[in-house]
Amino acid sequence: MKLVKRTLLSLILLLGLLSFASEANAQSAPPEFPACTNPGGTLRISYADGEHAIVGESGLRVGADAVYDLEGGNVQQCFCSVDGSGVQTNWWKISSLDQDEIDTLVKLGWNFVPSGTPWGLDSSAYMAKNEAYACGGGFTTTTTSSGNPGAPSCTADRPSSPQITSIVRNGSSATISWTKSDKATHYTIAYGTVVGNYPYGVPNTGNVTSYTINALDPNTFYYYEVYAVNICMPSEPSSGGQVLGAPTGGVLGLAATGNLELIVAYLTIGAASIIAGILLKKRSDRKA
Repeated sequence: MKLVKRTLLSLILLLGLLSFASEANAQSAPPEFPACTNPGGTLRISYADGEHAIVGESGLRVGADAVYDLEGGNVQQCFCSVDGSGVQTNWWKISSLDQDEIDTLVKLGWNFVPSGTPWGLDSSAYMAKNEAYACGGGFTTTTTSSGNPGAPSCTADRPSSPQITSIVRNGSSATISWTKSDKATHYTIAYGTVVGNYPYGVPNTGNVTSYTINALDPNTFYYYEVYAVNICMPSEPSSGGQVLGAPTGGVLGLAATGNLELIVAYLTIGAASIIAGILLKKRSDRKA
């Protein structure tokens, strides 16, 4: 009887481990993306021509481009050059991948994008992968069954990169100023605690040349980048890796969450308890 119980318990544990492994694998497995030759989802915007940025590439490509919203926050980008060579970029919106899983995907050809903000997406992290496809030298903007035009077409040139002119720190706020880009309609600020990893951001500052970020913790330093953006694409980033509020004009604090005050309170209480314990022990020793 004991042997049967042990066997059943072992089977239950084994099934539990297999179920957990299956669930973990499903979370880290990339989703299926439709082919750009037969795209799915909802057309967000199409670009009839112009210069376009491709994730993982430093230069620009000339041709047409279309962006589709898919389920789960995923996005598909279909670029088609004038010579008929296309690049399909699958943007996978991630939420629960750890660093080891990200590193494994990077080795498989994926690009880790810590924030989609500079690409016109939300501030979440993405994994993006490029695939070549034959597009036949361009495509046309779709129309609805009623004959109305589909997503707007964009032919604007890429704006120039803004240059940071000053950073002014005042307590829990920091004001960043930059040069104006003539082709920009607004600007985007991305920042984080590690250079190149910017999970926080201001998607749209408006068409201004300075912006104040509030509710900052002056004890935590953040690196940042500023992008000039129009309806087509973002510029190259401003000189990155700067620190908002540092003595050199560079440090942005972490958005306050109240955790720092809580930690200080706990440390204060803990220190007081230790001191009180020592004093009581000394008195007890003297009485003894």
